[in-house]
Amino acid sequence: MHRHLHSRGTGAAIMSTAMNFGSKSFQPRPPDKGSFPLDHFGECKSFKEKFMKCLRDNRFENALCRNESKDYLECRMQRQLMAQEPLEKLGFGDLLHGKPEAETNS
Repeated sequence: MHRHLHSRGTGAAIMSTAMNFGSKSFQPRPPDKGSFPLDHFGECKSFKEKFMKCLRDNRFENALCRNESKDYLECRMQRQLMAQEPLEKLGFGDLLHGKPEAETNS
């Protein structure tokens, strides 16, 4: 019987901790790359649609849609919808300095 009381006490302690967690104020943390505002005016909608179509057409293999992804991010940067970043830092260096390997082998 003592063991039953002990486990019940532990359960209450766990529940109490969960309730305390809910009462603490949540402190949101900004994204690593800063804000990424919504494109309210659809300035980059056509780029986003081309990228999404490419993903759908390629069974969501994002490596096959890198050009569309790069174009979309360039549009967002040009219109101050995201922080300016060098495309090399975003993983598109090979698209800037020559054709991607998949295209050079064909």
